[in-house]
Amino acid sequence: MPTKQALKDTFDRWYSKALIHLAKQEWEEARLCLNSAVRALADMTAKAPQGESKTVQQDWLFDLAAELERLEKKTEIEKVKEKLTEQRDKKEKKPFEIGVPEITFDDVVGLEDVKRSVFFKAIYPRLYPELFAKYKMKVGGGLLLYGLPGTGKTMIAQAIAHETKGKFFAIRCSDIGSKWFGETEQNIRAIFEEARSYENAVLFFDELEAYAGKRRDDSAMSRVVPEFLTQLQGVFDDESKNKLLVIAATNRPWDIDGAFLRPGRFDDKIFVPLPRKESRIEIIRKKMESVPTKGVIDYEKIGELTNGYNGADVAYVCDKAKETALRRVIEKLEEDEGVTMDDFVAALAAVKSSVNADDEKRMRLWDGSQNDPD
Repeated sequence: MPTKQALKDTFDRWYSKALIHLAKQEWEEARLCLNSAVRALADMTAKAPQGESKTVQQDWLFDLAAELERLEKKTEIEKVKEKLTEQRDKKEKKPFEIGVPEITFDDVVGLEDVKRSVFFKAIYPRLYPELFAKYKMKVGGGLLLYGLPGTGKTMIAQAIAHETKGKFFAIRCSDIGSKWFGETEQNIRAIFEEARSYENAVLFFDELEAYAGKRRDDSAMSRVVPEFLTQLQGVFDDESKNKLLVIAATNRPWDIDGAFLRPGRFDDKIFVPLPRKESRIEIIRKKMESVPTKGVIDYEKIGELTNGYNGADVAYVCDKAKETALRRVIEKLEEDEGVTMDDFVAALAAVKSSVNADDEKRMRLWDGSQNDPD
């Protein structure tokens, strides 16, 4: 059992810390320290013999208990203020951006099979509504674009919105989430409610697995997923009132809750593969358009050497080659004569593919395709 002196030392330590936090207006920390000081003083009072000393300690205990109660109320008030501030900020900054993107399908290099599938699902129903009605084909609904990072999924979604002239809702998934109970679900409802206010809109959820992941009994997904599914179902059951298209993208389709992949939700799943050799060459040519060059640039060879690269990697190779040439000019090592094949060789040595081979294999197994991209 602690001695009386040990209890006094403990009390002095916690009481001093509480005073420091109070001076800094750190209410929660002060409350915790004061609570520990009260416990130490209570133990001291229990050990004290009857007399004036015990009475003084009891008075102190009552005073500290009252101060502790006041701090607890202060802490609750601060928490409420924090929540109100966050709610105000959320109202001022919506978790999405609205507009009509300038990206077109001409900007999406290659991926002809993907474009064909996307056109039938998202573009043709708006160009030929009577024909789709005649064949009793669904208009609107959900479209899942899945593939490795950097393959152009976001550009495809933007191009769809541009082509259909639909208001494009670019959902910032990081802004949907909230530490406050129930607010993530409220944010999801707010997004769909605003989208329904437009006659023609495209909702784009990037990294779908972040808020449509597999549910566990004790996880936040157990609350978020049902709300997300409810909103989707409301959209797909009410197609006549608007032309709302919901597009989602994911790099990890195997992490998505199975309920999202059933018919009537994201039943149209389109695999966005790594660019083939011809597409990689086209990306390089577009990146080098109007850029000064020196000597022969072997685009065919560069296309071969970038096998296994995603579109973003290929574009970065071009940027690194241009950077090398630009450095020579700025540092006055030579006249401004342009990018050389040697610059590309150096860039390829520095920029390796960011693609995870295991993820690529798993993606193709999930898709049921084993085709070589080249």
